[in-house]
Amino acid sequence: MAQSISPAASNWSSALGVFALTFIGAGTIIVGNLNQGEASLLTVAIAHGLVLAIAVSATMNISGGHINPAITIAFLMTRRIDGATAGLYIVAQLVGGVVAGGILFFIFGADHYGGTPAPGAIEGITLSASKVVAIEIVLTFLLMFAIMGTAVDSRAPAIGGWGIGLMVTVDILMGGPLTGAAMNPARHLGTALFEGLLADAWMYWVGPIIGAGICALLYERFLMAEE
Repeated sequence: MAQSISPAASNWSSALGVFALTFIGAGTIIVGNLNQGEASLLTVAIAHGLVLAIAVSATMNISGGHINPAITIAFLMTRRIDGATAGLYIVAQLVGGVVAGGILFFIFGADHYGGTPAPGAIEGITLSASKVVAIEIVLTFLLMFAIMGTAVDSRAPAIGGWGIGLMVTVDILMGGPLTGAAMNPARHLGTALFEGLLADAWMYWVGPIIGAGICALLYERFLMAEE
């Protein structure tokens, strides 16, 4: 007999997933900066990709792997989740990110704190707000493509969250130096709140939501297996 999952369990699952992503992802950046002067791009990408793959796999059978407000909104747009559930998930995700960011701030203090995705400084390239949003749209579009193709589609391979984690890894390898490659408003808010970088927060909501939403709608329309 199948066991039902309570809404509380699903919300806790969603919060814990974002907590893990923020604590390990931002924590890796902070520790790398302390030990080496600057955390390498490869280290940051692998840390985020691995922890996301584990978190999605661990929460997939509880909350459906909902650990990103932009992805949750995309599922709401495609009617794969109802509004009330989506709202509770998003609140849980934001709480999980902020709690992780707060613990990191407590551990390292203001002098050593960091890890918030932010517009980068690339020689010869001026990153306006519109360019940051555009990059986040594309990166999150690709992330949503991995989610739809490896976790949602009935033809998806049984690989848990590993395809999703790998997409996050390669997204960061390309977009990390440009925007920080957040792809997740909760991940951004978790540390931005304590680092005083909330002025840029809108870009890390608008870009991911548009990117995830466009991909979900297109996948549903043109690529989804008939159910």
